[in-house]
Amino acid sequence: MGVGLSKRFVAFVIDMLIVSCIVGIISFVIPQSENVKKLSKELTETSQDYIDKKIDEEEYINNSAPLTYRIDKENFIFSVIDLVITILYFVVFAFIKGGQTLGKMIMGIKVVKQKGELTINDMIFRSFIINSLLYSLVALVLLFTTKDVSYLYATVTISYIQLILVAVSAFMVLIRKDNLALQDIITKTKVVEVK
Repeated sequence: MGVGLSKRFVAFVIDMLIVSCIVGIISFVIPQSENVKKLSKELTETSQDYIDKKIDEEEYINNSAPLTYRIDKENFIFSVIDLVITILYFVVFAFIKGGQTLGKMIMGIKVVKQKGELTINDMIFRSFIINSLLYSLVALVLLFTTKDVSYLYATVTISYIQLILVAVSAFMVLIRKDNLALQDIITKTKVVEVK
């Protein structure tokens, strides 16, 4: 039987804090451009106009979509850095450490193959589902293949799909006797206590 949701969740929160700190430090070193600050201010004002009912939904989408697209395009380097850090931490580091991130080490759990040896591909596919790797990759591709409203709708749709995958995985751990999540079933892995 695998590890339940509570230990997995606490390990995940610890890992997300670690990754967020690393990305935050790097973002602090690489300052945000004045253009991004200006665009972010415009987006905030547009959102406030919508909240205050000064503009309708259609006008809000038509105004906010190009701003969101331009902000994301300007922040491309940060998206790439975030993606690289996610891969290095959740895939490479976890693989090198035998299926453990720092959060999993603290919680005394690790990812193992149900039969055989854990592979780097197992860690990649797990990260597609649970660590938003799929969303990050698709969002970067969309940044260069779509624009404005199409980009906004596509990224929102992909983020909802990612959220659903994570929710389904958590629900599966709760209801299954073997505590296997979606990523465990797909990669034929499981999370176990370290002895």
